[in-house]
Formats: sequence, C-alpha cells, structure tokens
Amino acid sequence: MPLSFKSSKGRVVIVCLRALWVCVTLWYEYAVFRYSAGKCTWADMDTSLQDQKHVLLVADPQIIDHHSYPGRPALLKYLSQLIVDLNLRKNWQAALRSAPDVVFFLGDYMDSGRNVMSDAEYERYVKRFRQIFSMPSEIPAYFIPGNHDVGLQPSTMFSPHARTRYTSRFGPLNSHVSIANHTFVLIDAPGLVEEDYKRHGLGRTYAEWKPDREGTISFVKSFAAKGITEPTILLSHIPLSRPEGSNCGPLRERGTIRRGVGVGYQNTLGKDSSTFLLEHVQPTLIFSGDDHDYCEYTHTSSTGSRIREVTVKSLSMAMGIKKPGYQMLTIIPPGGPTSSYSDSPCFLPDQLGIYLDVYIPLALGSLLVVLVLCIIRGRHHRQWKFRPLVTKRRSRESIRLLKPQHLRRLTRTRIVTDDYEFTLDDSDTDQKLPLPASATVPAPPKKRKILITLFSPIQRLSQLVSLRSFTRAVITSNRRGSFLGEFLRDVRDVAVFPLGMIILISLWTSLDL
Repeated sequence: MPLSFKSSKGRVVIVCLRALWVCVTLWYEYAVFRYSAGKCTWADMDTSLQDQKHVLLVADPQIIDHHSYPGRPALLKYLSQLIVDLNLRKNWQAALRSAPDVVFFLGDYMDSGRNVMSDAEYERYVKRFRQIFSMPSEIPAYFIPGNHDVGLQPSTMFSPHARTRYTSRFGPLNSHVSIANHTFVLIDAPGLVEEDYKRHGLGRTYAEWKPDREGTISFVKSFAAKGITEPTILLSHIPLSRPEGSNCGPLRERGTIRRGVGVGYQNTLGKDSSTFLLEHVQPTLIFSGDDHDYCEYTHTSSTGSRIREVTVKSLSMAMGIKKPGYQMLTIIPPGGPTSSYSDSPCFLPDQLGIYLDVYIPLALGSLLVVLVLCIIRGRHHRQWKFRPLVTKRRSRESIRLLKPQHLRRLTRTRIVTDDYEFTLDDSDTDQKLPLPASATVPAPPKKRKILITLFSPIQRLSQLVSLRSFTRAVITSNRRGSFLGEFLRDVRDVAVFPLGMIILISLWTSLDL
C-alpha cells in the first residue's frame, strides 16, 4: 500500500480524535452545566401575581487558598485552587441562569476567612470571592456568617479581628428582611454557639441569662418582642439539633448529620439553643448550611407545630460531595388557600467524576490509538529506522535472491554465510544484486559466532535506549523524523484543540461575557 495513502488514513484518524475531544470538552466544560441548571425550574405557584419572588440560596462555597491544604506541594495547591475556582464560576453562572430576584448566602464563603492574615491578604481574598460570585447590581444579596468566616471558639489560628473584618465586607452578623410579605431572619449561628457555651457553663437557663448586647440571643429576643405576624423563614449556618441518626431523606449522598464538636466547628446547634430559636422566632421554614450535603428534617416545636428544615448543598466540588447544588425558593404573599412558598433542590455535574471517569479514560484511549497509528505508519516509513548494528545469518543462495527493495530497508547490516561475511553500509544499498558468486572471506570462528548471537540483541537494545537515539527521537518531529517525534506530534495535534477549548471557556467564564 502506498505511503501517501497510509499517511492520509492516519490524518483522518487524528482529525476524528480531535473532533471527538472538541465535542466532549464543549459538553463537559460548558453545556452540561447549562443542561443541569435548565432541568431545575422555579416552582411557580401563581404566575399572575406580580409580587411573586424567586429566592436563590447558596451555601458553603468555601473558596480555598494556600492555607487550605497544608500538606500539599505549592504547585498542587495552585492547581487545586485554579480548578476549584473555575468549577465555582461555572456552578454559579449556571445557578444565575435561573434569574433570581434575591440571593441569600448561608455562610462559609472563604475557607481561611477566619485565619490570621494581613488586611491586604484578606482584601485579596474577598476580591476573589466577589469576582467568582459576580452578579447584576439589581439583584440584592444577603449574607450570614459561617464558622470559616468568623471562627468558633478561641484559637491561635483565628484572627481576633475576624468578626470586625467580616461585618465591614459582608454586613451585620444578625438581621432580618421582608420579601413578598415573608420575614427572613438571618442569625449568627457561630456566635450563638459561643454564647451558649457561656450560659451553659454558668448553669443558667435562657430566661435567666443576660445576653451579650450585640449577640444572637439578644437579637432573637428583640425580634420576638416586635410581634411580627408575617410568615418567618429562619436562616442559620449551623443546622438545628435533631436526634442522633435522623434520616436526611433520599436526596442525600451518604450518611446523616451527626453531633460533633472540634476546633472551629460544631455540626449542630445545641438542644437548648434549637428550642430557643423555635420558640422565639417561630419559623415556618428553616434553611441551613455547613454540612455540605443535602438534608431534610422536620422539627416539632413545643406547641406541636411541624417545621421543615432544609440543609442546602455546598456549591463547591471540594467539599466532599459528588454533585454540588443550591436551593430555589418561590414565595408569594400569604393569604390564599395554599402554601405561600415552595422550594426545590438543584444538583450540578460531578466535576471530579468528569475528570476521573471521562477525561482520563478518553486520554488513555486516545494515546493508545495514536500509538497504534504510529506503529502502523512506521512500518511503511523507512526514515524511522534507528540504524543499529544487526547480524543476520543467511545462505549464499538466499543473498542472491534478495530483491533490491528489500535490501534497501537494511541500512547497516553484517551478513554472515557459511564461508564468508561482509558488511553492507548505506552506500551498499544502492548496489544492484546479485552479489558475487565467490568470496574469499573466511568464516568467523565458532566462538565469535556464539558471541555475535548472544550480544546482538543486547547491543541493539542499548542503541535503542541510548541518549543519542532518545534525543534524536524527541527533537526530530518532521516528516522524516523519529517514531517518538511523530508520536508526540500526533499527540500535540489532538490535544491542542481541547486544551484551547478549555482555556477559552475558562476565559469566557472568568470574564462573565
């Protein structure tokens, strides 16, 4: 088969691989996020109402920095930060496609926001958060603090100015806002835990406790005293207390929310704190974060009311869950025969699964295809021969019958017959056969024949892996180049397009075009 035909077949394979990678990259880096967000729609209860509001709830983006993984090398930290930031941008823009009227962030915005750092470093950290979560100025956003934002309990790792820095960038620790005749109560859950430790340590009840002036207990008591009659929705970073082993529903990836306390965290609020909130806020619905996974649990208040709590999934791929997510809440002014709110969870693609289950197998398969293609093409490409010294034993009659095209493939060959031996160099390949019928070269000694037989494969292998051969293979990448050079060129031709697609999509996402 002519070499040109083989070459054209090879280019067709390369073009097909390139097209496959472009389609896969475009789908998994861009389209699959829009597709996932498109499957999640607002639960509109009455489209004729102009006062109907769409509320987006986002929990635990927890953007990482160089403090996040202390055991990792600097380069791996940088790559992790780059990949996670890009995933957060794509997840956030997918969520924004729903066009919410208002956004609530449920805490833990920066993984090391509570850590000791300079004001300039904190400013850069906040700027990264704002760049990732950019949104139209007409959409109001509200924030509640998480334990990674303001800390929880004293520690040498936590800045004593964490709360002051937080309030200067994100707003008050405790607040409430009215939307569509519903009151959203936003509390400082880490502050409530810390104050509850003090109260419990002194053995006092909530009725006996004199709350801190700017603390969460004081805010909740003040809110209760206002006697607001609108339906109340409570937002807390830390989930409320529940019995050990409580079921979180079928949408949770694994396990349940368990009680636990450690340096800088507490998995749930205390039992007394949860009862205090349910009695004073009297919420009809609760949203929380911190756990990173989805969970639904129904609380029962002292009056017998049943209050549903939804723990919203983290929006980040780095929080130990396969599919990040967010929550969509639709509210209408109360007064009708039906409920005044409806919510639904939204799940985004498994980014780590895309890398491990799609990109890596496809990359290995592509490398195998390119390797086989180069091997097939190399059999018809005489310039890929490495020119090792090869010893072959042939009879005089077989040498006479060799055709010129067969001999031309041998660039340097020592031929040994029963009664003579000679070496063919490049200049010999142009000679025409048959060779002389007689030769006066004596046969090599028997020991020499044995040594040639034993060491020829070793000599050939050493030449193949020699530095000279390897360097020539890497440097030479033109049509007359080496096998390795051709292989690397084909890999480059396939990889340049998907890598370019990833870079363009990353720029598109980063610039928010």
